Amino acid sequence: MELAQARSILTAATGFIKRGGFDWTCNPYVGCTFGCRYCYAMFLPQNRRPREDWGRWFQVKANAVELARRQAPRVAGQAVYMSSVTDPYQPVERALKLTRGILEALLPHQPRLVIQTRGPLVTRDADILARFGSVRVNLSIPTDDEEIRKAFEPKAPPLEARWEAARHLKSAGIPVGLCLTPLLPVADHAAFADRVAGFGAQVVVVQEFHDAPRGWGADTTDEAVGMARRFDPSGSGYLLMLRSFKDLGVDYHEGESGFFPPGSLGQGNSAG
Repeated sequence: MELAQARSILTAATGFIKRGGFDWTCNPYVGCTFGCRYCYAMFLPQNRRPREDWGRWFQVKANAVELARRQAPRVAGQAVYMSSVTDPYQPVERALKLTRGILEALLPHQPRLVIQTRGPLVTRDADILARFGSVRVNLSIPTDDEEIRKAFEPKAPPLEARWEAARHLKSAGIPVGLCLTPLLPVADHAAFADRVAGFGAQVVVVQEFHDAPRGWGADTTDEAVGMARRFDPSGSGYLLMLRSFKDLGVDYHEGESGFFPPGSLGQGNSAG
């Protein structure tokens, strides 16, 4: 763990985050110990370490809460994406509570907030999130198979823990988005689609797993691409997922179009 003094905790949105309608991003940490093998963040300029070390290090913005208290008034009513290059609920957050402190600082100013995470720890902060007038928690659940999850996301939380977190948040009245982004190989497309449809998420986002050096999304490792091909040699998994969604009438978004602030109108796809 490295400690750093950040200059700012709120950064003007860029790229697809800005195109989606967000004004600001907020990243309490740099790096992520979940260490997903396909993560685009390992390719970003903030990561000055070898890519093969991704998941083995993280940096703490030690003054994050203090900065949030000072800077929060500027985002009143504006759209904030938390987080774009890290996971705000990676394991260290349990002890450090930087994300919780930032949320407490933002609360009086009521930004339009999206939390992006695969960490069930987000349920700890349901008491604060429920007090935001415009909020959504996007939970990443990109496969239905725990063995596949372990191959691609070896240090990330189990899938069932994420589903339980989604149910907990929804029961607390907090809108939930389900992100199948990128869609990893899936064992049973019809059953997975049925589970997604039955949950009733506010937003469903699906993105093809691929190397995208010139398109939306981001690069991934050759290792991850090769793993995906081994699990899905025909490469038909993504289309099977979309077909299953359409059969069930699921209103879904593909890729970039699914990342927009709460209160925005996002037009998805369905069987209609």
